[in-house]
Amino acid sequence: MKSLLLVLTYLLSVSINAADVPLEEKLNNLSIPDDRVSSVVSEDRLFVVNKRYSSLVNRHEVTILGANNFTPDSHLVSQQVGGTYRYHINSNWSVGGRYQKYYNELSAAGEKLFDDKRVFPDTDFALDSYEAFVNYNTIYGKMRFTSSTVIYFDQYVSLGAGKINLAGSEENLYSLDLGFSFWLGKHMSTRVGVRNEFYSQTQLFGGRRDIHNAVGYLEIGYLFGQGS
Repeated sequence: MKSLLLVLTYLLSVSINAADVPLEEKLNNLSIPDDRVSSVVSEDRLFVVNKRYSSLVNRHEVTILGANNFTPDSHLVSQQVGGTYRYHINSNWSVGGRYQKYYNELSAAGEKLFDDKRVFPDTDFALDSYEAFVNYNTIYGKMRFTSSTVIYFDQYVSLGAGKINLAGSEENLYSLDLGFSFWLGKHMSTRVGVRNEFYSQTQLFGGRRDIHNAVGYLEIGYLFGQGS
């Protein structure tokens, strides 16, 4: 009982002393000078981590592709179809292989050359190709189309090397690929981009000639597994 009386006496004295302090002084004690920031606010650090909607770690991706060569020989029109396999090591790196079949036909200029002079263009057109490549995802983000529809994407670059079979020879093939991959749900993928193909060909009358094809493509694929 004595201890309780001592505690009550102490609390009463604190309340009386607090009441004696003017209200203005209390407000001044709470204010922060204009040239200073509260230490609690200034030392706070906030971090936002945007994780992938669907992990790519240790996953396999298979796609089919269609492509059009925008820089063929002026006498030819060329399209490609093929398939690609990718193994995703992690969210940034993947390796894979690609096979393409080439379909060529004479352009308007080529048909005119043949009709007027009965001569085919002096070019060693492509039949098919195969290559291995390494891929690096540079930027990951998302796009919102509606209030309830979001698509995630990666911007990527890849380097490849392989062989291309021409009508008259087999040549070394090198490629530089720039594109975007769009992830539709956790298993479907769509890729669009431009692949630059580099190789050499032998002409009947012009000797060796370096070829650069800028190929626009569309790929539709499926991702196996769940990732980590």
